[in-house]
Amino acid sequence: AASPAPSWVILGSVPRVLSAADANADLPPGPGAADFSLALPAPPRVALLTIPPRIFPCRTTPENFPSVLAADPSAGLLLLHADQGRATGPTIIDTPGHQEFSWRPLVAGYFVLDAAAASALPLPKPELIAHPGHLGLVASPVGEGYMVAELQPFLGGDTAYLLRFSSQVGEWVSKSVGYPLPARPLSPNGVVACSGRLWWVDLSWCLLTCDPFADAPALDVVPLPDGKALKSKEAWGLLDKYRCVGVSAGKLRFVDMYRNRNSNGAAQISVWTLADYP
Repeated sequence: AASPAPSWVILGSVPRVLSAADANADLPPGPGAADFSLALPAPPRVALLTIPPRIFPCRTTPENFPSVLAADPSAGLLLLHADQGRATGPTIIDTPGHQEFSWRPLVAGYFVLDAAAASALPLPKPELIAHPGHLGLVASPVGEGYMVAELQPFLGGDTAYLLRFSSQVGEWVSKSVGYPLPARPLSPNGVVACSGRLWWVDLSWCLLTCDPFADAPALDVVPLPDGKALKSKEAWGLLDKYRCVGVSAGKLRFVDMYRNRNSNGAAQISVWTLADYP
């Protein structure tokens, strides 16, 4: 009998990309074929997502590689960023409230992966996504389906756009929402799904949360624990090595690792759990 799946796993954020020869052997193309594979070893071993070149056709480099942006384990869903090769022309966006003509070096690609079906759904119009670090995925808390959403704030503004893709609708819809934070860049430290909501994480400042399924989504601010907020851009690019926000046992938790100056520099790990919200 097969071993039962572990109750939790450590998922590597950078998938393995098969060569064309390996892809034909391990993930055969064609209708009904698996789009990816995902082994789930018991922790502390790292689970690794494997994708074929038809999902990521580029050569993997330190500057261009696929990455898992978000996950909702409650539904076995992953959100994958995988660019689709060099751009051969300009990016043109012409939607109500958003017109853009720009040159981007790569053709963006985003996929929703369903672990149960081993299927990868490419999201339409990936050029509408402004920053993958503000893109999240959450399963519907009632019934089937999911929502992919990106928060697009404007520095100094009191409104932001919430760009939403519903699996039930099948297209992107942009919604203006009130933005409750003062003028300061929101660090793109990822988006977490918990309790049917999305949580935009700034490891130096706070969390923003909303119900993306609501007809009129409203953003709420959840501050970090006392004494943990930093100045704007303080430890920029380093905090994700020492801090994280994630879900454990159904609860949202903030983890901070630091050096204790009173214990010969020994590492200290503190964990805070958010009380039931709201």
